[in-house]
Amino acid sequence: MLHVVKEQRGDILLVKLTGSIDENIDFGTVLGPPSSTKMDLLLKEVPRINSVGVKAWIKYFQGVVAKGVQLRFMECSTALVEQINLISNFTCGGTVESIYVPFCCASCGTELLGLFRCVDLKKIKFQIPDLKCAKCGGIASFDDIPEEYFAFLQRE
Repeated sequence: MLHVVKEQRGDILLVKLTGSIDENIDFGTVLGPPSSTKMDLLLKEVPRINSVGVKAWIKYFQGVVAKGVQLRFMECSTALVEQINLISNFTCGGTVESIYVPFCCASCGTELLGLFRCVDLKKIKFQIPDLKCAKCGGIASFDDIPEEYFAFLQRE
């Protein structure tokens, strides 16, 4: 079940989504019509989205954009980064501001996530710095294929 928290901040509607996006979602009901000209979506707590959820996502956000709303996607989970890469119009013309990047510790095998702004990733040409493992203090390295994980940023 998807949980939605909406907060108006000036002319921006901040929307935080928590949970899976699947066949049970009706964005029109849970989000309603846009109440601002700008919508920021916090997406770090979306662990999964299935094909029916993708279809509902695109339908709703294309309609929002058609009404003149600017979309910004922030803190995109790895599940959403995968969809952004697979489906060319997944962002419906919106801007991806930041994404979570997967890491794995070489010492203990712990999986970690690092949050990166997309503009910074482009500046460093996707040469992702290692992280310090929070569990053992070892070195955690980027745990994916850069050409695939950052493909959507290279298309921009």
